[in-house]
Amino acid sequence: MTRIGTDGHEGHEGHEGHEGHEGHEGHEGHEGHEGHEGHEGHEGHEGHESRAPSGALSSALGRARDGTVGFWDGSATRTPVSTGQSSFSAFAKLAPRPRRAVIDQALGAQFGVELGDSTKPNAEGRVTLQNGKLVTLKKPTDAFLAEHQLHYLRSAADLRGDRLTEIRVQTGNIQSFFATVGYMSSSATRWTLEMNQAVFRLCVALEMPLKMGFDVARPIAMSPKVQPIIQTPGHGAWPSGHATEAFAAATVLTRLFYNEAFDPVASVAAENELYRHAARIAINRTVAGVHYPTDSMCGAILGITVGEALVKLLDGASETPARVYHGDSYSGDFNLSLLSKALGEPTIVESTQLQIDASVVPAWMRRMWDIAKQEW
Repeated sequence: MTRIGTDGHEGHEGHEGHEGHEGHEGHEGHEGHEGHEGHEGHEGHEGHESRAPSGALSSALGRARDGTVGFWDGSATRTPVSTGQSSFSAFAKLAPRPRRAVIDQALGAQFGVELGDSTKPNAEGRVTLQNGKLVTLKKPTDAFLAEHQLHYLRSAADLRGDRLTEIRVQTGNIQSFFATVGYMSSSATRWTLEMNQAVFRLCVALEMPLKMGFDVARPIAMSPKVQPIIQTPGHGAWPSGHATEAFAAATVLTRLFYNEAFDPVASVAAENELYRHAARIAINRTVAGVHYPTDSMCGAILGITVGEALVKLLDGASETPARVYHGDSYSGDFNLSLLSKALGEPTIVESTQLQIDASVVPAWMRRMWDIAKQEW
């Protein structure tokens, strides 16, 4: 059995440009998901340390030092004020990239991916939490997709004219759509944004090994009449990364934005604004011609379950829902109503409870989460 941890996945930042030679939507990278870095561009404008210094700047600084420092015998003349600070103070002072690396390592130590065979495509795979089975996914065959799923793209294509602008923006940015529901600012809601970005990165670290391990064909491989309106990404279709990330973010943000008991299944049934955006983002991928509805159903279940588990860990709960998605037999379409029905139908989604240990959450991360909740 192949087990894949998610430690160190902060390296996914900035991948959105690396596939620019691949076609008419070449800026997408691994589906463009790292454009989520925020609609305010809140990273990267931190003075001369925010990028590699130019030769002229380095030369100027060196000459200025020679002209101003005077004689120095190498002795210390001040005491560092950070000695003895709390772990959260140390964390909060980190530059953006090291801070992301610290968050990603902490989350990656909790979540992982299990695939039974590393030599060929798998029929089943799992996301684990603390080595327990959190999400089990059973994939459809190519023949099943051709018979029961491909036809949905024919009618979905009728929406392309209305949805084109959204589709293009969402290839690289879904953050901004959630920011229409709750005020998100790098100044006023810094830790909400930090957590939401961490959710996106965690999802990428989980979904990409699953996509590779399942190796499900994209719709364009089924028929020359699909003709997507954006570049088909260079990895498997199942689960949908956009759906996974959108529903995970919607779940975590539901905990923060709404002053009500946290119950993702009830919030999906009520179709709150965050889940409406998540569903529309997912559906747009079918409209664009790059995903089947089952990809979105799989991603939604994966995203909700991972997002809910993360909230439960951070809130100090002792258990969280674990789910099995029977994608090998799901022939339906995808929307919020159908998702709500699937979550209550054991032949589509089985639900149990997984015991978790919230004591392993680092103190600095619990503090970050507490502050994020106070931002709302």
